[in-house]
Amino acid sequence: MKKPWLAVLLSFVYPGLGHLYLGYVKKGIILILAEIVSILLMSVVVGIFLFPIVWIYGMIDAYHSATRNQKIS
Repeated sequence: MKKPWLAVLLSFVYPGLGHLYLGYVKKGIILILAEIVSILLMSVVVGIFLFPIVWIYGMIDAYHSATRNQKIS
């Protein structure tokens, strides 16, 4: 059984890592790529707004995905 707090912590370190930990490889890779794109877009200001959105979404979704997995098990 995966721990929700660890999924959130990993997503805090870098978005997508919590999803990889939970076994959601496709979603984890998408979040990692989205964060890389937002970092690259910081030079044109758009990334400044996109970066925290992806980061916060990654943590919240990792928590909900982990708790959803616990209810199923």
